[in-house]
Amino acid sequence: MEAALPQLLRFSTEMLPERDRMAAFREEFARQVLKMDFHPIGGRTRVDIAYLELDLVVVGRCSGFGGEFIRNAHHVRDGRGEFMLGLAHGPLRSRQAGHDHAYSGGSAVLFDYGQPFASRSMISAEARNIVVPAAMLKALVPHPEDQAGHLIRPGPALQLLDGYLASLLALDEPPAPELAHSIGLHLLDLLAAAIGPTAEAAEIIAGRGLKAGQLRAVLAEIARRFAEPGFDVDDIAGRLCLSRRSVQRFLEETGKSFTEHVTEHRLERAHAMLSDPRFSHLRIVDIAFAAGFGDVSNFNHLFRRRFGETPSSARATGRAV
Repeated sequence: MEAALPQLLRFSTEMLPERDRMAAFREEFARQVLKMDFHPIGGRTRVDIAYLELDLVVVGRCSGFGGEFIRNAHHVRDGRGEFMLGLAHGPLRSRQAGHDHAYSGGSAVLFDYGQPFASRSMISAEARNIVVPAAMLKALVPHPEDQAGHLIRPGPALQLLDGYLASLLALDEPPAPELAHSIGLHLLDLLAAAIGPTAEAAEIIAGRGLKAGQLRAVLAEIARRFAEPGFDVDDIAGRLCLSRRSVQRFLEETGKSFTEHVTEHRLERAHAMLSDPRFSHLRIVDIAFAAGFGDVSNFNHLFRRRFGETPSSARATGRAV
């Protein structure tokens, strides 16, 4: 059976009619998609969601204020065998299995979908989440259900996982289907490394390539931010909690430097814009700047070397098609 195509959904309660906003969000998204309930707290509740389904896992981001997500005994009867890790950015409170935690600042809590739990925010906060099949996590982590509701402190694996999730959830489109499976495996490995794998699982993770996961995170960050003025290696290192030299070593394995990767993305973006009639009103210099180039003469030189024609010629060819 073929795997389902990756899907990316962005949703906000602000998109719903004000009168029925919270009731509609609870029924159409919380209950139908997340398989849990939602209760607003106070009079100014707002929720913004990014939801990405991959081959093996689901990742998401939930930001807003004044609400509580609850998976109660009724929901647990659905037999959904999954675990969810919630990484906090801003003050959150969680309850599961007798554990009650207030957490923020990059800490996380592991939730077991087989037991009731709740997570709430009173003021502005954001959580990045990853949901994985219970059987796959249990193959790497001994008795993860015993850690349900427990706080997980920041560490290298958790920080890298957080950065990877941020990069994936900032994409404009879901990853290509052929990448979804390997991305899911790398996310699962990072989750297991953050929680604490068995000795045997640690060897599996190492053999499967934790470094490959780190490289994919670096490449995803480049693909997300290449058009930003002044974007450099330090930006990636800071986001993914890696050293500058580590980022450079990962990229060396691809046969291209950071500058070469960024330049290729920028040239492809500029070529696509020049060939698209929707951007025909923009000057070539504006397109160069939009793609991330800061010097027009350098852009013209690199464009001609890459595509064998000038930007003006590429635009003329696009108009003739």
